[in-house]
Amino acid sequence: MIENLVVVQRMVKKISILGSTGSIGRQTLSVINENKKKFLVYSLSAGKNVKLLLNQVSKYRPKIISLSRQEDAILIMKNPLLRNIKIVHGNDGLKEIGGKKESDILVAATSDVSSLIPTLEFLKNGKRVCIASKEIFLLLGKEIVKIAKKYSGEIIPIDSEHSGLFQIINNEPESNIKAIYLTASGGPFFGKKRKDLKDVTPEEALKHPTWSMGKKISIDSATMMNKAIEIIEASLMFNIPHQKIYPIINKKSHIHSIVEFIDGNILFSGSENDMKIPIGYSLNYPKRIQSKKRKIINYKNIELIKINEKNYSAFKLARKAMDLGGSMPAVMNAANGVAVESFLNRKLRFNDILKVVEQTMNEHKIVRKIDLKKIIKINEIAKKSAYTIVNK
Repeated sequence: MIENLVVVQRMVKKISILGSTGSIGRQTLSVINENKKKFLVYSLSAGKNVKLLLNQVSKYRPKIISLSRQEDAILIMKNPLLRNIKIVHGNDGLKEIGGKKESDILVAATSDVSSLIPTLEFLKNGKRVCIASKEIFLLLGKEIVKIAKKYSGEIIPIDSEHSGLFQIINNEPESNIKAIYLTASGGPFFGKKRKDLKDVTPEEALKHPTWSMGKKISIDSATMMNKAIEIIEASLMFNIPHQKIYPIINKKSHIHSIVEFIDGNILFSGSENDMKIPIGYSLNYPKRIQSKKRKIINYKNIELIKINEKNYSAFKLARKAMDLGGSMPAVMNAANGVAVESFLNRKLRFNDILKVVEQTMNEHKIVRKIDLKKIIKINEIAKKSAYTIVNK
């Protein structure tokens, strides 16, 4: 009887979530809640949404919680209901979460440099990191892949496009791959000319046609920067030259990625628009979770439309960043974050978002040898430069 109990306990995977109050974080908790025999929450981290974090803590009872700000951590320490939960904050708190060997899987779902610290710690412990944070690969992609290989850590993507690629490519060598296509819905403005977008409001840009996402990624979808960033991410994650990776439109977002092999075979990955599908796959890999949904994709939703990259400066900037290498992808990402924030705060026009990114990249002197300490500093300098450009 006791032996059986031990076996059951070992089968349950302990999950740590970075960004538990964000869109991916909330959906990850939903997957855990629907699969209580497979997963339990070990630790949670969040930024400023303390109220939602406390609701999550009350429901899932993690061992550790981490907050961005020290004042928030100090405030909730006074809560008697949290006396048995360890409360940490800042980068030290994130490093502690990443270093906990009791946790089996880390879900990296934050959109800033803070994901890097626990991700590296987790991989060094030879554990699995489920990555939804594109910024991780733009900041330190090659180093992350190198560390994962050195310490036998696992990187499983959560993004629907990269999850599809992960499932299709498997162990295929790069020489067998002729082309990769990452699908995009086109965002809310597909087919519109630049002159039609000069007075676009944040509310209009946030109306994504198929996915329910956070504000930052929704604006990135509207500018196509999201898909441009995914090209960089796929190139680094799967060690495929970016020249082999192309964007393509599937308006209903039911097809996520396509791989064309040199022998003529073409494989598609698709599903209905539900992020819980790739999240569940990443948590339970290599086994799959039984889905309660039985929706059949309508053949009309498989329509694919070629993208002319010349019409979108995001692709030009992303490919330039990859060609230049070094610190340039991180600078592009930092500048884009500032520009999107400024647009959402109505300090910048929609058409000027990528102008800020381009100018910041033009002013940056590339650093070739980068590590965690250097890239954090470069990220901050790039942000300041972008803010200066916005204010001008």
